[in-house]
Amino acid sequence: MAIRMAQYKLVLFDFDGVLADSAAWFIAQLPSLAEAHRFRSPDAAEIERLRGLPTRDVVKALGVSPLRLPGIAADLRKRMAHEAHQIALFDGVPDLLRRLHDGGVRSAVVSSNSEENVRAVLGPSASLISAFSCGASLFGKGARFSSLIRKLDVEPARVCAVGDKVRDIEAAHHAHIAAMAVSWGYGAASALSAAVPDYMVHTPAEAAAVLLA
Repeated sequence: MAIRMAQYKLVLFDFDGVLADSAAWFIAQLPSLAEAHRFRSPDAAEIERLRGLPTRDVVKALGVSPLRLPGIAADLRKRMAHEAHQIALFDGVPDLLRRLHDGGVRSAVVSSNSEENVRAVLGPSASLISAFSCGASLFGKGARFSSLIRKLDVEPARVCAVGDKVRDIEAAHHAHIAAMAVSWGYGAASALSAAVPDYMVHTPAEAAAVLLA
């Protein structure tokens, strides 16, 4: 009997909000981050509203100068490097990565976070990741996807990107690869659905079932 192979050969994961449950840590950083970089710190109600907006609109709503974004991102990476032990993977993520690995599907992480932080939070699961493309800017992720796909020599039709923000879905469209949105991360499910992903999943187990189908 012929062995049926998985539809995808490579999965490109965003990190924060997809693999790592970092939202509570990030929200706790906002007041001091806003003071240090001179933007407005939102309250809890506004944070919930901002989850439904694209990243560019969030930046504008908080009065963040685009010129300050690299410095803010660098500050966040530095803070997380000291506090990575406070951040856990979402329940089911280690099993998701293990199932993909055992099923012959390669996983990669494409993130604006640093590879050092990503590896620290992943812990033993880092050994299941084939490639890291980290330290990227908040925008231009589609080009980063395309570059990594060429480097790993995989047909775009056999690649799926998994993200929790509208810009992740847009980046997948830009790179002409499948897009999977997850409902457990930073972005609101309604906003993600409006970005028209190929799949919307609600648990890591559901993601594994789709990616290994």
